[in-house]
Amino acid sequence: MRKLWKNRPMWIALIAIVLLIVLAAYSANGAVAGDGLFRSALTPVSAFLHGVQEDVGAFFTRVFTPSVLEEENARLRATVLEQTQKLALLDETEKENARLSELLHFADANPNLHFVTASVIGRDSNPYIDTIILNAGSRSGVTEKMAVITADGVVGRVSEVGPNWCRVKTMCDEKMRISVTVQRTRDEGMLGGLYEEDGAIAGTYLYYLPGKADVRVGDTIRTSGIGGFFPKGLYVGTVIAVNDEGRGTHDAIVSMDIDFLHLEEALIVVGVDEAIG
Repeated sequence: MRKLWKNRPMWIALIAIVLLIVLAAYSANGAVAGDGLFRSALTPVSAFLHGVQEDVGAFFTRVFTPSVLEEENARLRATVLEQTQKLALLDETEKENARLSELLHFADANPNLHFVTASVIGRDSNPYIDTIILNAGSRSGVTEKMAVITADGVVGRVSEVGPNWCRVKTMCDEKMRISVTVQRTRDEGMLGGLYEEDGAIAGTYLYYLPGKADVRVGDTIRTSGIGGFFPKGLYVGTVIAVNDEGRGTHDAIVSMDIDFLHLEEALIVVGVDEAIG
């Protein structure tokens, strides 16, 4: 007897296996011999084993499956986030390269002008964006009153300089005035002031053209070089309306092609060899 008792785990296992086989047969056939009495006897055993089965299954599911899935999900989320950031950085880099290439092309087309390329690091919060801050200053040779431009036209003029920054008064400043020329006729005038439509800046006013000046819609306006602040021949804008009725003091309205709200880079003219045409 003692010898048999020493193998207690084996006997328990065998008994459990037999009970499981009987329970499986009972469940499969719907009934067994001695249906009423045997069914009643097996009901507590069946309930117990079913409960044990659910508890064991839930335990292993809780212990193993969630941790594996959560770990995998976390890894996938990290991978997706990393790839998304890389794509966003690549897209931003491509856009920046496109903008810088445009500025480089403009600089190459005007070898007589010497530039410092700068990025916009600040701008006024007012709706007119009449002041911006660039990340180039006296250490780069920038001084006050230097012209600031892009390939799309004149941005404005340097008004204040620090070691590695400068403040620029833009064409959106009501006080900004530029001496300009109508490219087609060579008539000279003054450009400045803001023309608005539906609450948005649509252009600037062209003043003081000669009395018999022939200005037309579509005419190109460039800097005249008079005054010494802006080199001659820089593109400013295109005539979008002519004051045929003579109302007010302006002769025409010139487009403002620069999007100051989204301006990110600009060229500061730090030197001029000779006037451009």
